[in-house]
Amino acid sequence: MTSKTQKPFNHLKGIIYGISGDGRITRGEFDEMKLWCQAHEGLSTEAPFKEFYSEIKEILGGGTMTSEEIWELKAILDKHENHLSNSESIEAKLQFLQGLCYGILADEEINKYEVDMLRNWLEENNSVLDRQPFKDLHQLLNEVMTDNKVDTEEYRKLKSFFMKVLEL
Repeated sequence: MTSKTQKPFNHLKGIIYGISGDGRITRGEFDEMKLWCQAHEGLSTEAPFKEFYSEIKEILGGGTMTSEEIWELKAILDKHENHLSNSESIEAKLQFLQGLCYGILADEEINKYEVDMLRNWLEENNSVLDRQPFKDLHQLLNEVMTDNKVDTEEYRKLKSFFMKVLEL
């Protein structure tokens, strides 16, 4: 594993989990994964990233994304994780969170399913809840879900927070 591969791996993992959080894949979300491939094509000749990239690119080559293909992508991530990321590190969790933010924002909508998925991920990874930006995000997600929906003002707050996470 190299730091050169960890960040792109964790970003893609987050993107995939982010776009699949609400159970549907839009054109914008699919395009976000294609953009990831274009941005990291330069690593596609280096082992062990080469095999991972090839498998991802093959699935994305079809032009659309089915729920079965999302499951395939997640299986590919699981298969390559030990070689491409130290997923338990704080740095890897932040990179994954950034990918989640990209994935959630890709369809320009934030719904309660995505908020619940993100909140559940934070709670499953509670070792980061005493650190920023995880702590503030968890608090914001809990505030947003008090009425079990995401209204326009809450959408703006979440989008603004996600954009700050992407700048880290």
